[in-house]
Amino acid sequence: MPLPKISAPIFDLKLPLSKKLIKYRPFLVKEEKILLIAQESNDEKTIINAIKQIVQNCVLDKLDINKLPVTDLEFLFLNLRARSIGELIDLQYKCNNDVIDENGESKKCNNIMPIQINILDVTAKVPSNHDNKIDLGNDIGIVMTYPNFNTIENINMESKIDSIMGIVSDCVDYIYDKDQIYYKKDISKKELDEFIESLSKDQFNKIQTFFETAPKLKHEINFECNKCGYKSEITLEGLQSFFG
Repeated sequence: MPLPKISAPIFDLKLPLSKKLIKYRPFLVKEEKILLIAQESNDEKTIINAIKQIVQNCVLDKLDINKLPVTDLEFLFLNLRARSIGELIDLQYKCNNDVIDENGESKKCNNIMPIQINILDVTAKVPSNHDNKIDLGNDIGIVMTYPNFNTIENINMESKIDSIMGIVSDCVDYIYDKDQIYYKKDISKKELDEFIESLSKDQFNKIQTFFETAPKLKHEINFECNKCGYKSEITLEGLQSFFG
């Protein structure tokens, strides 16, 4: 007689950047094993691959993980973790306030305090000045997409300028003028690279602003040190901050 099947609950989630509505289940012991092995490796690429594998296993809809914006994948994994292990995460914060010691000298407080956050409160903040449609002037513009893990894995990390140019090129959706739209799939890499290299400094800065203001996982916590009484606001940003 076969063993009974254990059914897992199913949750709905709307991804913040792609706006996709997906269904997913919590990860199980087999997925937690993948994550633990990856964490023990202390290798960033191994951990990223483990996250992608876990998400792929748990999402019940057809979804190309490699083409998801990085922030969407991080947001999805954070919610997976909340539904699988628990919504609360315990972190520690060191107080960096300057205090005067008994000898009248200034030093750091360095008091370490526990902080607890609810993962489900974490959102992808969209700055008011963020826009993926960039006006380059003279009725010419460019529309950008968000970096995904394929983008990050394929860039040339040996050269900073080549990495920047590679990310910009990979994230172009289309270019337009007053008469036509030029989709990237219809443009050769050489032609696209030449277009990007022909931009003025001000035009390229507009594209850089798109990346600098791109939505990221972000959560703010009001902190008060129980030793020196210092009050501050802590900002957690990016997936790693929530497991630091």
